[in-house]
Amino acid sequence: MLGLTLIAGAAFLARGVFGEGVHFLNCGSFAGAAWPHTYISIVAYCANDVDCSDVLYTIPLDDACIMSSSTSPDFHQWATGTDQSCTFPSSGVTFSWNIPTEIGSLPVYSSAGTGSNGFKTFAGFKDDGLSGAKYDLHSCSKRYYYI
Repeated sequence: MLGLTLIAGAAFLARGVFGEGVHFLNCGSFAGAAWPHTYISIVAYCANDVDCSDVLYTIPLDDACIMSSSTSPDFHQWATGTDQSCTFPSSGVTFSWNIPTEIGSLPVYSSAGTGSNGFKTFAGFKDDGLSGAKYDLHSCSKRYYYI
C-alpha cells in the first residue's frame, strides 16, 4: 500500500512540473448565465498545466474541444474502456485516449492509461473532482488529467 501511496503522491506532485497538460472537465453554467443552464464536458489543453487547476483561470475557447453539451446534467462518459478522441478547433490537433472502465472504483491519482496528440505520449491520472479552471461562463470540476 505504501508503494501505491508514493506513486499517487508522486503523480499529484508532478502536476505543473511537466509543463503542458490535457485536462478532462465537466462544467455547469454559472448561476447568472442564460437560461436554460447548460452542462458540458470538455477536453482542455493548458500550455502551463497548473492553469487548468486554477479556479481563477479561464480556458481559452481555442484550447478546448467539447465532448458533450446538454441542458440536463448529463456529462460525457470518459471511462468507457474504448478509444476516444477530440480535435482542437484552432490547431486541428487530435488528442486520443482510452480510460479503463474500472477506474471509477480506484482512488484519485490512479493511472488512467495514456493519451497522445500524435507528437507526444502523456501519462493519465484520475483527478480529484474538485473545482478547476472556468470555461465560457461555466465552472468546471476536474475528472482526469494527462501530463
